[in-house]
Amino acid sequence: MRVLISTFIFVLSMSLSVVAQHSSSHISLNVNLYEGVDEAFYSKSTFGTKNPIYAAFPVTSMIRHNRVDGLFIGYQEDKMGWNRSEFLGIESIDIHGMAGYSVAQQHFQYALGAEKSIGNERKWLLLGGQLHRTTTSEDYWRTGLYENSISSFATGFDYHDYYNAEGYGFYALLRPVRMLELGASYNEDRFSSVEMNTDFALISRYSSFRMNPAIDPNFDQIDQKSLNLGATINPFMLTRSFFSTTISAKAKLANMSPLNNDFAYNKWEVETKSTLRMDKSTVFKWRFMAGTITGEAPMFKQFALGGIGSMRAFGYKSMQGNQMLMSNFEMQFGKSSSHTNGWPNLSSTYLTLFLDSGSSSFNQNFVNTNNPVANFDIPMAELSHNAGVGLGLGAVRFEVAQPIIGSEGRTSFWIRLNPSF
Repeated sequence: MRVLISTFIFVLSMSLSVVAQHSSSHISLNVNLYEGVDEAFYSKSTFGTKNPIYAAFPVTSMIRHNRVDGLFIGYQEDKMGWNRSEFLGIESIDIHGMAGYSVAQQHFQYALGAEKSIGNERKWLLLGGQLHRTTTSEDYWRTGLYENSISSFATGFDYHDYYNAEGYGFYALLRPVRMLELGASYNEDRFSSVEMNTDFALISRYSSFRMNPAIDPNFDQIDQKSLNLGATINPFMLTRSFFSTTISAKAKLANMSPLNNDFAYNKWEVETKSTLRMDKSTVFKWRFMAGTITGEAPMFKQFALGGIGSMRAFGYKSMQGNQMLMSNFEMQFGKSSSHTNGWPNLSSTYLTLFLDSGSSSFNQNFVNTNNPVANFDIPMAELSHNAGVGLGLGAVRFEVAQPIIGSEGRTSFWIRLNPSF
């Protein structure tokens, strides 16, 4: 009975949370080609979050389940929404934050912030800040937060690794024109390791309960200050008659003498996502990601490829290091529609053919330099590749991936509740 009650509360809470996210979304695409349980929260354009600066702060949801928090129930008003709210009679002031309780960790978690948007007809500047103490993850780009919670709760497969973040930060977002968004933030945080606290799952017979790794083999707590910069071209991923692309870049600068950090490093990343309409029933998609880390970064901040959301036929985080290169190609076949401006309808049944390629490795030359480009060295011959096929049924996707070249892998079957990218 207790399990049934917990299941009911969890599913009901998740449903209400998703509805709330959808009702508060102000961003619409010219053509909506995707469905998923995290559709309202995640952008189609930038590293799985709303913009590159968003992830400088803890990425959380108010209803979640994982092997660290167990069941977490709370309330959240999301940040960086460019809202026109009023606070105490002051226009364009938006209060945001999150408050909730982790059953497995048995403690209260929170984030509290405020932001001010500036502009009359068009908001062009957003200033804000946040104070927080919560569990978070670097793996938000692999699977959506709700998708991962459902997987963890139902089957025990938790595809995120977690740590605690306690600190604060200030941020600014600038939209000089509609097709360009710039951002910057200053953050001070204390990161700490957290253990796996529960192995609960409704269906646990085939579950894989991984231990939650420490943030670094030699440190369980790290004090870190950083300056974060980001830029996105076409942040809303607006489509034209047959083509759409977006380019995003971000940098975490923690190797500056005034900061006096436990780890002195700079992390640089770039991502592009493109969609090409071949005809009224066929779409070609491509994601490209690359990154380097100069200096010495803690383990949880290093790049890691493999498994769900990245290279689907290889082991989870089986490729790690301070340099990374990854490409994902997908060809999707749906049905023509008169309601999508000539684009195919991929909201019901569609087929996918895909190819994942990439590698991540440790390059010693980056340890003693601040140049993120000069020493980049991932030969094309060292890339691993897998191919596969998928079937989409609305928000549910079934995928089979097979390794074809490179590192050891195996045939893998995935059930997804969001697009891979």
